[in-house]
Amino acid sequence: MNKNKETFKDALRKEFEQKELSEAQLSQLRSLGEPYKSPARLLSSLAAALLLCTSLIIFTGWSQDYQRIAAEIAYNHNSQMQMEVKSDVFDDIQHYLNRLDFSLIASEQLPANVWRIIGGRYCSIDGKIAAQLKVENKENGDVYTLYQAKLPDMLASEKELDSIVVDGVEVKLWKENGLLLGLAK
Repeated sequence: MNKNKETFKDALRKEFEQKELSEAQLSQLRSLGEPYKSPARLLSSLAAALLLCTSLIIFTGWSQDYQRIAAEIAYNHNSQMQMEVKSDVFDDIQHYLNRLDFSLIASEQLPANVWRIIGGRYCSIDGKIAAQLKVENKENGDVYTLYQAKLPDMLASEKELDSIVVDGVEVKLWKENGLLLGLAK
């Protein structure tokens, strides 16, 4: 029986050794191993890479502007300059800070039942005149510095701004009524 198996093996080997693929069949088999390179696939890969690069450039630029403004707010906060006007009446502070080219707002982020204004002074943010206001959290007595300035063009398209810590100062930035607001603690 062992001899029959060897004979059968030999017969199979001989049969398949005699078979050859034609040149066309061999070429078709080889082409199956090569990746398909369609122009549409190449263009979509190129578009994705371009979109990624553009996003990184825009985000990096925005991030640097955002950090620079937050650093300026942190510096102003750490300077602990005296208030030019002390009042808990918003209109009094607005009247005193009459050189501003915008009107101060009572922010929706700082409801009057939780926050109390203490006073204000002029400062600058991004090289432009701004308001620096002292506000107190009525719930815990902590005093914060609130900044209001015209919204710089570089941040106008941003939907959300966020908090950042600079030189030990937590700075929360947001947009409201066309103004840039920053709360520092």
